[in-house]
Amino acid sequence: MTAKVKSMLQCVLVLAAIALVSGLLLGAFHIITYVDPLQSAYDRFAEDTGKTFSKMTDDEGKSYENGLVSYYAVSDDGTTHAFVAEGSGGYGGNVQLYIYVTDAKIEKIIAGDNSETFLNKLDSANYYSNFIGKDVNSLDAFAADAVSGATKSSDAVRNAVDAVVQYYKENVAGGQS
Repeated sequence: MTAKVKSMLQCVLVLAAIALVSGLLLGAFHIITYVDPLQSAYDRFAEDTGKTFSKMTDDEGKSYENGLVSYYAVSDDGTTHAFVAEGSGGYGGNVQLYIYVTDAKIEKIIAGDNSETFLNKLDSANYYSNFIGKDVNSLDAFAADAVSGATKSSDAVRNAVDAVVQYYKENVAGGQS
C-alpha cells in the first residue's frame, strides 16, 4: 500500500470515528433532555386542576377554521375535560391555551407556551372572564370584545376557545369521551 493511500485511509477512519462519537453524544444528549409533549400535557393538566389524567386523545390535533385542539383528556374522576388548544391570528403567531371544562362550562383558561407579546394585557383586562362559566353546549362561537392594544391576541384567544367549543360539541357532548 502506498503512503498516499495509507494517509487517505487514516483520514477517512479519523473522520468516521469523529462522526460516530458525535452521533453517540448527540443521541445521549437527546435522551437526557427529551421532554415528552404528551407527558408534559398530563403534568400541566394535573398541576392546573389538582386531578389526575391518564387517558388522552392526541389525534395529531383536530383543526377548525381558526383554531386547533392538540390534546384532549378527561380527568380520571370524569368531571373535568382538559384541552390544549391554539388560536390563530395572534401578533406573535398562534396562541396556546390550556382550557378546562367542568359540567359543560368553561372553568379555567391558562396561557401556555407562547411568543405572543400582548397576553399580559389580556390578563390585566380580565379578558378570560368573558369565557369563564359559559356553557359550551349552548354557543356556536364566543363574542367577546377585543382588548385595546391587544386586538390580535384577543382574536387568537377567542379562536382557541371556539376550537375547544367545537371539539367539545362534536366529541364530548355527542356521547364520546
